Formats: sequence, C-alpha cells, structure tokens
Amino acid sequence: MKITHRWKLDLKQLILLLVSAGIVLSVYSALMASYRVHERAFIKDTLASNQAYAQKLAEVTELFLQSLNSQLQVSAGHIANHFDDSQAIDAELGRLLTQTNSFDSLVVIDAQRKIISAQPSNLALKGLTLDPALSLPIELQQPHILDPFVSPAGNLLVSPTFPLFAADGTYLGFIAGGIYLQGNTILNQLLGTHHASDHSYVYVVDKSKRLIYHKDNARVGEYIGDNVAINAVLNGQSGATETLNSQGENMLAGYAPVSNTGWGIVSQRALTSIVAELNQTHTNVLYSTLPFALAILAATLIAGFVIARPLAQLAQSVSSLSPGNLRCIDQTPAWYFEAENLKSAILNSSELLGQEIKELEQDRKMDPLTKLNNRLAMQLWLDNVKNMHYQFSVLALDVDHFKSINDEFGHGVGDEVLCALAGVMKKNARSHDFVCRSGGEEFLVFMPFVDASRALSIAERLRIAISEYPMPIPRPVTVSIGIACWPVHSKSIAETLKMADQALYQAKNKGRNQTCQAKHSVHAANNDVAQHAV
Repeated sequence: MKITHRWKLDLKQLILLLVSAGIVLSVYSALMASYRVHERAFIKDTLASNQAYAQKLAEVTELFLQSLNSQLQVSAGHIANHFDDSQAIDAELGRLLTQTNSFDSLVVIDAQRKIISAQPSNLALKGLTLDPALSLPIELQQPHILDPFVSPAGNLLVSPTFPLFAADGTYLGFIAGGIYLQGNTILNQLLGTHHASDHSYVYVVDKSKRLIYHKDNARVGEYIGDNVAINAVLNGQSGATETLNSQGENMLAGYAPVSNTGWGIVSQRALTSIVAELNQTHTNVLYSTLPFALAILAATLIAGFVIARPLAQLAQSVSSLSPGNLRCIDQTPAWYFEAENLKSAILNSSELLGQEIKELEQDRKMDPLTKLNNRLAMQLWLDNVKNMHYQFSVLALDVDHFKSINDEFGHGVGDEVLCALAGVMKKNARSHDFVCRSGGEEFLVFMPFVDASRALSIAERLRIAISEYPMPIPRPVTVSIGIACWPVHSKSIAETLKMADQALYQAKNKGRNQTCQAKHSVHAANNDVAQHAV
C-alpha cells in the first residue's frame, strides 16, 4: 500500500502530540504529587506545632498560678498576724500589689463575708458584703481559684484565694487576688504573645466553656458551644485535631489542659492560611520548573521533526502500535536511527523529571539556613531506627544567650553564628551520625550504637570545640547540652527526646556552657525540672 504525503503529515503530528502530552502530563503529575505531599506535611507539622505550643503555654500558666499562690501565702501569714490592724493590712496589700505586678486588685474578706480591705483604694469595696455565690473559699478554707465572675467594681476577673488562720488555728477569712480578663492585663500579656507569626492564635476557656482569654477582647466572657477541641481539653486531654470554630472556619487546633484550674488552652491556625502558603510555595516551584520543562519540550519537538522525515520507514516500523500506548515506543526496533533518537529523548526527559522530583524531595528534608537535616528528615530517621531496634544516644544542644547575639549584632550575624555552629557539629560528627536543626537555635545529634557514658565524653568534646571555634562575633559562643539514651532512659523514643530536652534545661539552669545527662528514672527527671521551675 502506497503511503501518501498527507498521511506522513498526520503521522508526524501524532508523534509530536504524543511526546508533548507525555512531557506535560509528567510535569503536571509530579507537581500535583509534590503538592499533596507538602499539603499533608504542612497540616501535620502545624497540628504538632500547635499542640506543643498549647502544652507549653499550659505548663507556663500552671507555674504562673503556683507563683500567685505562693505570693498570697506570704501575705496571708503577715495579715493573719495583724488581723485587727486595718492599716497594717492595707499596707501589706499595697506592698503586694505594687511589688509583684502579678495582680490587678487585692481584697481581704473576713469569715462573715465582709470586705475589710481592698487595693487599689479607688475600688471603694471596703465594707461591702461578698456575694454568697463567691463564698466557696470560706466553705473550703483552703487555697482555691474562683471561676470567672464580675466583681462589685464591674470588672470581669478570675481570683486566686488563700485562707487566713490565727495562731490558734481559728479561721479568719481569706485574701483574694483579682486578675482582670479584659484589657492589657498580666494574664493577657502571658497568653497574648504567640510563638510564631504564622497566623496562629491562642484562646483559653474555663470549665463552663466561657472564653477567659481571646485575641479579640470583646469576645472574653462569651460561651462557646459544641467544639471538638474544647470538649476534649475540658475532659483533661491533650492533642491536636481539625475542627470548625464558632465562625464556621476549618481550623488546625492543638490543645492542652491547665490541670490546677480546669481551664483549657487551644492554639489554632486557619486551614485557609495553610493552603494560601502552600499555593505560594508551589507557584514558586512552578516558576522555577517551567524553564526546564519548556527547554525539554523544545528539544523533544525538534527531535520529533527530525525523526518524522522518513515517514514511510517510521510508519512501517510503528504501524501496528496504538497511539495511546507509550510503552510501545520503547519496543520500537533500535536499528532505526530516528526511532532510537526519539526513544532516547523520551527516556532522557523522564530521567530529568525524576531527578527534579528527587531534588525537591531532598530540599524538603533540609534546613535551608544551616543545610542540616530538618524535623521531617529526623522523623523519617527515627522511624527507621525504631524499626531496626538499635540503640542510640541523642544530644540536645541550645546556643547560650542567642537572643542577646541577635539583639547586639543583628539577625544576619545570628544566622552566620548558626551556620558556623552547624559546620562545627558536622565536622565533629561521624559519617553515620544524624545531625539536625530542630528549631531556632536548637539542634539534635543522634549517635547510633553510642552508650550514655561515651555520649557524655563526645558531648563535652563538642561543647569545648564550639566554645573554642572562632565565631563571626568578638566573643566566644557556648552551648548547653542535654543527653539521653534510647532505650536505656526510656522505651519510648519521644520520651527519650523529652528527657534530653529536660537535661538541656538542667544544664541551662546550672549556669549554661555545660552538659547534663538525663536520669534513668523518667519520674525523677520530670520532678527535677518541675522543682527548678517552681
């Protein structure tokens, strides 16, 4: 059968269309797969970050309330010894109010619910009788934090209380501190500064699901209905979940309870902000990938024109092929020079696209500043360690006084210090050690098959090497190091990392520029850290 010129043109167009479509679809599939992977990673990281921040904020709030209780206890002892001296009581309340800056107001109430002293004096509460609904401290005769209420002066507040007892044990009443929930208050200052400018925000609810802190002051005191995160945290649970807020927005929420009050702290971020950030990231990826894709496409089109010249031979070689079956191209006889070129071009294009995807995956596991592994790479490494069941020691490092370096020399110099520190760590690490930047000025070094004793020696050598390294600032840079060993200190890898972090804080609390090792007892290690914090 004679092949006409018109059929040659159709066949050439079919080849070019097939090759072009294959390249475009490959690029599109790679970008879509990368988008989905990044989307899941973004959501997972955001949930973990919000949970960790809510947990940390709950711990800080508990410590703050314990501090308030200690302050009230000291004043309660002084007031009980001078209960009949109103001037001495007023003076003690004035001292506590001005000296600690922890309370917005203070009152002393006797056993008959009468307010016998109040500060500041402009509250004009002295002589008033306490609402019976607020008399629980008199019934309990022990330290207690009242649920949020509106004071006689019209302020929405929470109130820690401490009982007053005479020397003979007679109950005299109680001292109560007022912490305002609206305005620029000490509680708002504690809760209001978020850990990162990533569109996340924090709110706090009491046992009755009322907001006692929110970034929008007007919402303080508002009752929140059905909410997955709030229901869980008020049941004493910590965790993270996707949920709908009261405005119907999809949120990524982490939550943790404040155990000594029954409050719940929720840190959340709108899912829309994650999607917007992800879209911007992949727009940049598309712009960086597009020139390479276009160059590959152009080269393939040129090769297609060259291959299509001897149409009769090409038609005879591929006449039995289905145009939609790409695998058939690889089966084209290699003796045909143009067919071999076409096959090579497609295979080369696939290889280049695969390499770009591989490089994108590697970049996703690397900290862009220090070129160390990031938290995603760390999690993958730990998953492998857990499956292989081999021992490792972990060093948790934190740069001492890093904020002062940024404040004095600028964040650019601070970044140079972090890069130099990363270089020292990589230089002192073994080929199979795993070094990563866990966040900010914090780093982790995982050392397989190293026991706790040897880890201590390695950590000390690393600490000294860092302190002696010529940094880009006119003074030495030091680090504090915490050490833990898995599975020696804990059967849980997560708990082992937590113990290394606790040991790090012990090193900082002991004066910095030193190394501390986690204790074998998880309970003991936690008690040590908690005792220092109190």
